[in-house]
Amino acid sequence: MRFRWTTAYASYMLLAFPLHLILFILVVVLCAVGASLTVIFVGFPILYSGIMVARAGAVLQRWINRAFAGDKTSPPILRLFKRESAYDGLLYPTPGDMDWFRRLLYPLRDPQSWLDVLWVVGSFPITILNWCVALTWVAAILAGLTAPISLTILENINESWNNGLGELLDIPHPFLFDVLLSFVVGLVMLVSAPPVMKGLATLQLLFADVLLLRRARDRADIERLTRSREAGRRAESAALRRLERDLHDGPQQRLVRLNMDLARARRQAGSDPVRAQAILDEAMVQTQDTLAELRQLSRGIAPPVLVDRGLVAAVQEAAARSVVPVSVHAGIPAVPDHVASAAYYVVAESLVNVNKHAGASSVVVTIDVSGGVLRLSVVDDGVGGADVSKGHGLVGLEERLRSVDGTLEIDSPAGGPTTIEAEIPCAS
Repeated sequence: MRFRWTTAYASYMLLAFPLHLILFILVVVLCAVGASLTVIFVGFPILYSGIMVARAGAVLQRWINRAFAGDKTSPPILRLFKRESAYDGLLYPTPGDMDWFRRLLYPLRDPQSWLDVLWVVGSFPITILNWCVALTWVAAILAGLTAPISLTILENINESWNNGLGELLDIPHPFLFDVLLSFVVGLVMLVSAPPVMKGLATLQLLFADVLLLRRARDRADIERLTRSREAGRRAESAALRRLERDLHDGPQQRLVRLNMDLARARRQAGSDPVRAQAILDEAMVQTQDTLAELRQLSRGIAPPVLVDRGLVAAVQEAAARSVVPVSVHAGIPAVPDHVASAAYYVVAESLVNVNKHAGASSVVVTIDVSGGVLRLSVVDDGVGGADVSKGHGLVGLEERLRSVDGTLEIDSPAGGPTTIEAEIPCAS
């Protein structure tokens, strides 16, 4: 593996020089000539050609960075054109509301185009340095390791050729000394090649990353944060609307009836005490039912056990309230409050759906934290068929998880089982 990467780095630097040389000459000549002739408008097509050459070279370099970075760069930002909004997080957006002529000229005023040109000019000296060092290293390795064979052949062809270091220093057996010295030097160069080649390639790739990819990643992060904030707002609005509806349909109606019952009891207290007492007893039942419903609604806002005892205790309490038997497997460290809250709502909403729709006989809830990510799954043996498009609170869960950079996956074939999995970054 180490040899393969060293070979890849060396090949990249040896091949980069001729390609960068061609790219450098084309971009510098076209941009310089085009810029000097823009006063008579002839230079615009030439300047445009230079910019497009730089953009094409930059696209190739981004794919190279992606290959060496281990697939960390999103493919959409590697495209040369993208006809979407100017703020879609891509490198080369072409606003869709422009006419064809303005869209064609958009690269001239796109800041990334000029960063690409700057990369072509700035990376050329780095490419020359890396090429020289890489070529020297490879040549030294090949010459040193093949010295016993090559020097023996030369010695047999011409015995008087040897004017090496051994002869110069008047060392006994100079030929043998030169062979051993060359071989040791080649061996040292071979052993030191991996860190040297990686260091040189990293310098070149890092320079390209700063000019060609960082701006795109920053824009993508801004877009992701914007979507996350909008998702949080939608989730909050949906939760408030749901709470308002539940309060209106439940406790509010009970309190209206309770007020009417108390008014009836007051009117009949003097004339019919027995009837008034019966009304008061009924009002007490209404009061207890209202308190129970308010407690249930308060758990949907912020269950006290989640704040006081943490996520595992809150999940266990939610499992205890479930009609369907629930097995909880969780032993996790403390996580941030927003992560614990989002995870709790995933479990709570999933258990509500299981009790209402799944027809299941058992549920298994698993929660663990690894690599800075909380992962949870809720698996039931019900009838399946759960889908975001059907609602059942799953849409709200997606919005809530998106607001904390989390993801939700649902696998629920007809006939079951249903598996709901969520991942939440603890540093989100």
